[in-house]
Amino acid sequence: MKKVGILCLFLIFAALVLTMGCNRKKQEPVEEEAAAEVEEAVDMDEIDPFWAEMHAYETPYINPAVKFTGVKGEQPVYDGDLVLTRGEVEKIRAMNLTAVYIDNNLAGEYTLALHGGCIDVFEYLNIKVLAETQADFDAAKQANDVETAMALDPDIVIGYVVDPVTGAKVFQPVVDAGKTLVFVSTRPDGYTPGKEYVGISTNNPYDNAWVYVMDMIDQASDGGSVGIVTWAGEYFVLNVMDDATRDALEEHGSKKNLKVYEEGNVAPMEVGGLVTAMVQKHPEIEAIALLWFDPAMVAVQDLRGMGRDDIKIYTFGMNTPALLDLLNPDGMVKTLSIDFTWNVGMNTATIAAYGVLGKEAPELVVVPTLSVTADNVREIWEVAYRNIPMPKEIDDVLKKLGK
Repeated sequence: MKKVGILCLFLIFAALVLTMGCNRKKQEPVEEEAAAEVEEAVDMDEIDPFWAEMHAYETPYINPAVKFTGVKGEQPVYDGDLVLTRGEVEKIRAMNLTAVYIDNNLAGEYTLALHGGCIDVFEYLNIKVLAETQADFDAAKQANDVETAMALDPDIVIGYVVDPVTGAKVFQPVVDAGKTLVFVSTRPDGYTPGKEYVGISTNNPYDNAWVYVMDMIDQASDGGSVGIVTWAGEYFVLNVMDDATRDALEEHGSKKNLKVYEEGNVAPMEVGGLVTAMVQKHPEIEAIALLWFDPAMVAVQDLRGMGRDDIKIYTFGMNTPALLDLLNPDGMVKTLSIDFTWNVGMNTATIAAYGVLGKEAPELVVVPTLSVTADNVREIWEVAYRNIPMPKEIDDVLKKLGK
């Protein structure tokens, strides 16, 4: 009986082992199938989530009618289709590329946000930034910056030219070296997209000016007088803004019978004398539109100095002084327009990625325009200047206003 009992135990044990083995064989294919399903779930041809998320913020603000063309007649396109797939991102990361950023200026939140958008995307793509320079709007310094940067032998060069005339010579070493070259806002004279450079990333300068000029027109008195300060030199983005300013006043200002006084300027930080002279000559002026916040705030200071803080100011861009004046109930700044500034930088880096991959990039890529009010400052700062912390003084004022 003892032998029979042992034999029975042995048979039971063997059956258990056999059953476990069979179950394992049944489970292995299931586990392999599950792993395969996970791999299939990550579609390397789908848009990388980073680009999908960043473009999603822009969608509600897109104005389908783009009312300007590039220097050579290029048709600007919004950046919604300027994307990288998951597979392209991985391919670029594996290339261990390098880049340099040759900027014309790095002062103020606006420029830092734009510049930062490009640098952030380069970091995401594992592109090492070897140098970041600023020329302080000095063409000779920018030429030296290019020479110094090229000694580092980068794969990619981002350029923000001081002016289109000097820019042709300044960036010729980059072209001669066959580097992937992308510009912000303005191209050098004689350069052709797809030849000397890949493409240009910018805002929508026409809408930038149209938004704040339309606010000026809407808030002006019937039959009133307004002033505009335009750019007397050659600079593509500013020239387009001037076109929008004149178009808006001709099309809509005429309906209110507005009288318009215009002065051209090429020295932004000296605009105060120009504006005060305009007002002294035409004291009936009740509002002035200027191209961007730096000269606008100079004008505010000088107009206040002559006791004309009743004049309303309309301009483009956000910086701390302009926002504080906008948020002040007694301030002179009544409207600021702004673009998706960080996204302009993101688009710059994406165009560079297209160049590296051999993909055809749009010649001129733009982003939408927004109008800044006290009610939406926080929201717009978050999407436009996402890499720049909101200054404490702006945060404090918004809190006092219950915003």
